[in-house]
Amino acid sequence: MGLFFAAVGVYMCIAAFSMFNDPMLRAIGTPKTSNPGMTTVVIGGLLVLMGTIMALLGLAGSRKPFSVGGGALGEMFRSERFWKSLLVLGLIAVYFFVLWNNTPYWFSTMLFLCATMRIFKTGAWWKIILISALTTAFILYFFGKLALVPLPSEPGWLNPIYKLLGR
Repeated sequence: MGLFFAAVGVYMCIAAFSMFNDPMLRAIGTPKTSNPGMTTVVIGGLLVLMGTIMALLGLAGSRKPFSVGGGALGEMFRSERFWKSLLVLGLIAVYFFVLWNNTPYWFSTMLFLCATMRIFKTGAWWKIILISALTTAFILYFFGKLALVPLPSEPGWLNPIYKLLGR
């Protein structure tokens, strides 16, 4: 796990250095100290450091890291929680790569929230729908209206429908 964290940190640092040469940031004269890449370099560097320490401690503390890891993998594959988590990762992929640009944002977000809560059996179906609807409305209002965060636009295939409805 430590090696994985260190690898993610290295990737973050590499990606962050490209931000220093971003033409839009250079055009407005953003100094390196306030460039978003600086924060990413610091976080990525800390992730590399902590991941490396975690990996070294794990390897030093366990005399047989691969046999211990193999036993943990077997236990993990028998866990219901692991399979539910894998299913949620699949839902995240469907949400971002299928639904995100092909359905309205409010619909894809609400569908994703409903499916995720249903997998983890968080309550009755009507509570799941209510919580999903309220959460989606809050996200749209807070981020889309108050914080002015650009949320995904409506998919192009809906334009003829909107024209028919006079929208």
